[in-house]
Amino acid sequence: MSTKKNFFLSFLVLIAVVLCSYTHAYANPADTFKIGWSSIDITPPKPVLIAGQFHARVSEGVMDPITATALAIESVKDGKTSKAIMISCDFVSISDGMRDKSNLRQQVRELLKDLSPAVSAEDIMINATHTHAAPVLSVNKVETMYGLSLEMMSPGKEVMTPEDYSNFAAKKIADVARKAWQSRKSGGISFGLSKAVIGHNRLQVEESGKSVMYGNTARTQFSHIEGYENHDLNLLYTWDPKGQLTGVVINAAVPSQISEHLYLISADFWQETRIKLRETLGKNLYILPQVSAAGDQSPHLMWGSKGEERMQRLMGLVGDDGQGRGKLAQRKEVARLITEGVTSILPYMKKNIEWNPTFAHKTEMIELSRRLLGEQDLIDARKEISLMEVEYGNMLKKAKENPEQTKVPRWYTSLTVAYSRLKRGQSVLERYELEKKQPKLPVEVHVMRIGDAAFASNPFELYLDYGIQMLSRSPATQTFIVQLAGSGTYLPTKRSIAGGAYGAVPASTIMGPEGGKELVEKTLEMINGLWQ
Repeated sequence: MSTKKNFFLSFLVLIAVVLCSYTHAYANPADTFKIGWSSIDITPPKPVLIAGQFHARVSEGVMDPITATALAIESVKDGKTSKAIMISCDFVSISDGMRDKSNLRQQVRELLKDLSPAVSAEDIMINATHTHAAPVLSVNKVETMYGLSLEMMSPGKEVMTPEDYSNFAAKKIADVARKAWQSRKSGGISFGLSKAVIGHNRLQVEESGKSVMYGNTARTQFSHIEGYENHDLNLLYTWDPKGQLTGVVINAAVPSQISEHLYLISADFWQETRIKLRETLGKNLYILPQVSAAGDQSPHLMWGSKGEERMQRLMGLVGDDGQGRGKLAQRKEVARLITEGVTSILPYMKKNIEWNPTFAHKTEMIELSRRLLGEQDLIDARKEISLMEVEYGNMLKKAKENPEQTKVPRWYTSLTVAYSRLKRGQSVLERYELEKKQPKLPVEVHVMRIGDAAFASNPFELYLDYGIQMLSRSPATQTFIVQLAGSGTYLPTKRSIAGGAYGAVPASTIMGPEGGKELVEKTLEMINGLWQ
């Protein structure tokens, strides 16, 4: 009898253990951690100006849709509520007033005031994927941006102004954030590290020490690649209470600019990546892309392209995006590599779900030192202004005297390049005067702790060196650096400034190495504060 009794008690204990294990793996009975997702199409309904090049581009169609995706997180623990809404958009950058009067981030926050007091402006972080085939975001007049009116660029065509599109996009992004917040339910997260060789340092150094962006590395002058690369895929997976995958945050040190010369709206390789991941993991999967520190990175190969292109053909990754250079095949290859990176660690992520992780979110406006300009910078700027004033003036006069010229497709390309270079020179002179009055510039930085993973944002095209410094010294097990959560000005290194490549010249930067060091130290201070 005692034997049967002992067996019965042992059986009950076994059942209890199994039930506890099941609860731990697939449920969150405390209901203290909630997740909400939403995604929306932000493709313009009419032609727009496309951002990402010196010259103006009026869109001539849509290759694929551009998207905004939002992930809302809320944690209630010990009577304290922490929350965040992370939003990723297929844009070049997120306008925040650093470069012009436009401020998409502020527009979105104003539209979300109805979520208060539950959600404040500081709870909302917006980042861009840096596709060079997305609309211009600005409230400035087109003439002040490109030196021409839309009517002259595209006579007889109805084109949305950048301000009209900005207003359209802000409403859409606010809507997706609202839906994500309102849809939040109990869920869990897991985070992991995978790999995908998709980003490459885009700066080559010549024997003379001069740095060049892109270019032919088969030249005899080529010495070496300026910096290094980061092939990490930092991944955050979200799960419903039944252990079903609902979404994934994908953080990689590469901007989405394979198809960067299109006159078509496009999300670039994130279009193929979304398709591939949903074919593999479910059509309802949410995907939120983030660009890690990658100001000196790109998806373009600097050497060995013949071998890569051959392998893409052998693997059946054929196709073109309209540029005549097999770009669609490269986009498909990037999608394959990201998908393999996401799926390869998925079984381990499913076994390590956290249903009530530590969660904290902090936002600060930090002041960073401006890059101080010297006399030679002014001399170079004045020279550029003098040359471009003449070139732009002559071309504009010719266009006005010959209106038939404006009916030729893309006739405005050279003229708008000259005007953009003129404006860049003028911006250097303006900054020289401004930095005397405002040697520091405030920028917004978000840091979050989700379990033992950290997220840290910045508004820059941040050179990889700074990102590696943050990653190396962060107390987190994994750190997701999120660049382009703002205007997208470059933040270069000392060696890149010495080399003189495009992203390091005065007209491309507001901050320099001093500001970069300050950003690293302040970001780490904020992250450390969440671990103490």
